[in-house]
Amino acid sequence: MTLLACDNHVAGNAPWEFEPWDTMQLPAGLEGGGGTDFRPVFDWVEHENRSPDMLVYFTDAEGDFPKLPPNYPVIWLVKGKGMVPWGERVQLN
Repeated sequence: MTLLACDNHVAGNAPWEFEPWDTMQLPAGLEGGGGTDFRPVFDWVEHENRSPDMLVYFTDAEGDFPKLPPNYPVIWLVKGKGMVPWGERVQLN
């Protein structure tokens, strides 16, 4: 699994890579706070020539989305009432 953190840019110390058997530890100092732009994550995937089985995005869905969906499945885990333009939206309570 590859973990990225992004608000308006991908965190400078990303990505964090985990194998299925690894204990997942979130990196220290992950912070967000406004100005969400979802495009840098999708740009990173393309720039790194990754072919993910899927991309899962934890978000409030308030921000700038890419105009077109990628050629892999995207699941948006949304806390709040924000809507997504494409992909599958799953409500987090």
